[in-house]
Amino acid sequence: MSLAKLADIDRRVFYWILFIALMVPFLSPIGFPITLSPNTQDLYDGVTGDEVEEGEVWILNFGYGVSAWSECHPSVTVCTKALFREGAKIIITGTHYDVELTYNKLQDTCRADFDNKVYGVDYVFLGYMTGGESVVAQLGSDIASVYPQDHFGTPYDEIPMLEGIVDNADIAGVLSSDTGDYGGHFMTQWQSAYGTKLAEIGIAMNASTDLPRWQAGNFFGVSVGSRGGAELEQLIGELGEATTAMDSISVSHLLLILAIIVGNIGVITEKLGGNK
Repeated sequence: MSLAKLADIDRRVFYWILFIALMVPFLSPIGFPITLSPNTQDLYDGVTGDEVEEGEVWILNFGYGVSAWSECHPSVTVCTKALFREGAKIIITGTHYDVELTYNKLQDTCRADFDNKVYGVDYVFLGYMTGGESVVAQLGSDIASVYPQDHFGTPYDEIPMLEGIVDNADIAGVLSSDTGDYGGHFMTQWQSAYGTKLAEIGIAMNASTDLPRWQAGNFFGVSVGSRGGAELEQLIGELGEATTAMDSISVSHLLLILAIIVGNIGVITEKLGGNK
């Protein structure tokens, strides 16, 4: 075949190649190499090793819903696994109305880790709260006043894990995962006021706000969108949904570059042939 014919390849051929190629990372993550961001490394370091003591209690706040699962949930999954494996206990709260769906999703993505834990002893799901910064402030002064019972109706003082857990002084750290402002609320009402360890897991759009707060020392770490999730999956050594997303982007970009090269070879060859 003449190289000049490359300029006339039906575009639908490339669409089919792209469709088939994108199936590969969704069937099994490839794990293209990615550079680890310092803010992501700091986040992972802050929920592993000597930074976490066995038995200490952390709050994991869901400030994102189903629409942001792709950007926030992989990072939440890795951090949950890391905290559980260090022996920490987790209080799960939510500031997004579909928090129960995200909790169920976490049960699936961390299935093996949850199977080794006991509800009410190692973790508890307190459920939805609303009220913006005021409720975050109230949570810091008296957790039971915001959550007199857990999501399933068990009174706060009947949950073994919560015995002696009264306010922010009893919480070792907070992971706030957001599409909005709750990371900032926890920063103002918990981290700045009392020095509580705080990290942020946010959608990519939040990076312009979150990264300066990390640089200033308010957040001990930050995960930014799907890229941050893929970096954390690489750090924990378990590739998942974020790696799949990044692999699919890499594959599509590589095919786009290939299409440009092929098209230009065809056009250049065609022009050179016409000049003879």
